[in-house]
Amino acid sequence: MGFILKGNLSGEICKDCKEPLFGSIVRFYRVANLDIDVVTHVTANPKDTLQILGEKQIKAKSKLLLAEAEIDEKGNYETELKGKYAEYDGLIMIDIVTKRVYNQKSKQRNSIQFTLTTLQPRWRQTKLGIVFYWKYCINSRFWCRIRELFDAWVICGILLDCKNDNIPISGFKVIAMDDDWIHDDELGSDITDINGRFRIDYSSKDFKQTFLSPLVNIETPFPPFNSGPDVYFKLEYNGSPIEFEKPSDKRNNVGPCLCVKLCLEDIKIPDIPIPASFTNFGLTRKIKIQDEINTANGKTLRTGFNDYAFYRTINLIGTITQTLNGNPMEYMFEYQEVGAPNNIPAPGGWLPVTPSMIPPTTIGNHIILTGDPMNPVLKIPYVTDGIAPNINFNGNWIPVPQEGNFEPHQDAEILKLNTVSLTNLIPLDMAAPPSDIGTATVSSARPHTTNRYFAIRMKQRELNNIATEVIAGTSKPIAVFNVEYDNVNKHGNWAPKIVQNQLASVSINIDEIVSATTGCNKITNALHVKYHARNENLSSISLSITGPKKPGQNFGFAAIPLMPAPETFGSAQLINLPESSPISLFDVNDLLPCAYTVHLNTKVKLTTGDGEPGPIQDFISFCKV
Repeated sequence: MGFILKGNLSGEICKDCKEPLFGSIVRFYRVANLDIDVVTHVTANPKDTLQILGEKQIKAKSKLLLAEAEIDEKGNYETELKGKYAEYDGLIMIDIVTKRVYNQKSKQRNSIQFTLTTLQPRWRQTKLGIVFYWKYCINSRFWCRIRELFDAWVICGILLDCKNDNIPISGFKVIAMDDDWIHDDELGSDITDINGRFRIDYSSKDFKQTFLSPLVNIETPFPPFNSGPDVYFKLEYNGSPIEFEKPSDKRNNVGPCLCVKLCLEDIKIPDIPIPASFTNFGLTRKIKIQDEINTANGKTLRTGFNDYAFYRTINLIGTITQTLNGNPMEYMFEYQEVGAPNNIPAPGGWLPVTPSMIPPTTIGNHIILTGDPMNPVLKIPYVTDGIAPNINFNGNWIPVPQEGNFEPHQDAEILKLNTVSLTNLIPLDMAAPPSDIGTATVSSARPHTTNRYFAIRMKQRELNNIATEVIAGTSKPIAVFNVEYDNVNKHGNWAPKIVQNQLASVSINIDEIVSATTGCNKITNALHVKYHARNENLSSISLSITGPKKPGQNFGFAAIPLMPAPETFGSAQLINLPESSPISLFDVNDLLPCAYTVHLNTKVKLTTGDGEPGPIQDFISFCKV
């Protein structure tokens, strides 16, 4: 039975920051010169016996190698001493061969071998064999020197709420910066864990950058040319910058291992460097207010998302700031209806978007330290609510909160606008007998209701200072359509039903059962499906059929081309699929005697900028005898 050596090896960066020697090999040698002071070597602390070996030293001891083992990602190793180990006094010299250190960012270099110590193992008999377990952590002074030889620099730290008993702060992004004479370099970043801890790994390439790079990389200012970075830290929470250290707070010429404790007492959001502006419709679609609006029809103009009109509540997207010219800022929106999408709004024709037109809108967040170890940071949305205008409005203006911990929205929603307040919700009564399905519906009672066109713009100013008013984004006129269809027929004469508040009027019937009082006439040798769909912004209309087929049968309906707005209607018959030209009608006599359902599926091109309505459908069933 062999002698088994196992254990764990790690390197210390800080007292509370250690790492496994992953990427290294542990080697075990017998001791050749028995005249050495054995007691001195065996009892010495490894930190006093650590020694980097040269090529000659490594070669000279190669014949003394007893065993070696890879060190895994957790720092564990295991190997067996074989051969004539028991024939001498049992002293073992332990070396580490490091090929690459943990989290190394720089390129591979030649391996380094160093001696840790000499041990007299204390063996124990186990079921697995004779085992000696040895665990050791290399002290930071030596291990950080090894890391430097591999150009592997590291920062270990903790972020604490020093105002509330040093509670760890989790979920913050810590960004390490190098204060340089030309350009501050970002060394790296990490998110604090539940214990507030973070680790940032980098290489000298991340801070030795100058205007001559990559031809010349030196840390600046110079001299000296071999200095470390001058480190300060930035903080972010959920993408929002938090006011923290400045370059003047830097730690000068730090070494390859830096251990820090960062304190945050209050959260303050720094001023956003970009100006307040209105830029897009919709947080999801991000439709540009100028470049992606078609002046020919007021609809969206984007590959893959073309020809959509707007409806219901739309998100106005942009950026707001707390101050303008160094003073508290407020903003508002205005609108103007024009007769055609290519019309230029009149300078004096703008009307204010009033609080009653604005659904509750989140325009930013207050970020606070709670003092709760389980939830140290809280992000509280700030809602501008048109239902309670005295709380969030200054007339029609929206003052931006001035608290230091307020995070104004940046490239996010800054106002919700209910477009129904611009157009009113227009109801169209589609009441008619099912026998009228498949015919035109436009009449004086059900008029052709078209899109309307509105330009929207943002204004900003210093709080209560009319003289400082400026325009911060104006859209092209957009097409808006807010129509609902009432008393819409569903399921034809088969199972008649009337529905209300439809985005489109969509109905289906079968000509052969129209005259029946019950709508239960059976289909024998003919099938004429009548369809109708109405909306100013129809996207598509299609028919399909569900039911059994004989072997080799493949029948359906031809594609339905859209008619001029606002409706598409007509009658269709079954055809053999795939479609041929001319269309080959399917013989209804060949249908199996069974039940079938015909589906009418319609889509409309309407958007809020964040979503679109789903398909609007109708169906009818029949029996084939």
